[in-house]
Amino acid sequence: MASGVEEEITPRKAEFLKYILEAGGSVTTTEIARNFGISPSTGSKAIREMAEAGLLAHTPYAGAALTEKGEEFAHYFQRRHRILTLLLSHYGFTQGEACAEVQKFEYYLSHEAVNRICASLGHPRMSVCGRIEHEEGCCFECQE
Repeated sequence: MASGVEEEITPRKAEFLKYILEAGGSVTTTEIARNFGISPSTGSKAIREMAEAGLLAHTPYAGAALTEKGEEFAHYFQRRHRILTLLLSHYGFTQGEACAEVQKFEYYLSHEAVNRICASLGHPRMSVCGRIEHEEGCCFECQE
């Protein structure tokens, strides 16, 4: 992933990308709107903007699917969330508490900081919220 590009994606759009990834890679505008409690027009606008950025392939009135670039970012955002949630769980936070706390600050950490936290945790494979997929540059040797 290109360094620094994740700062150009707003926290809300990062959440959309993670949601689309966890939904199987494609969603409808209605699903986005319902899941995030926003109007369909707001969901459509966000999808259009992400499509213009090359993160989604959008078919009007049908839905949107992650592009290769969008999938790469979504995996990174999911990995970052899971690593940070695991970190907080080591300090007594429950899964729900850790997820809520991480959502308050995860967007402000650099890619390098996430990689170093991952390394300090021993390149874990599981978090309290799911499997951690590692990437080249942090834990390439951990790839299965």
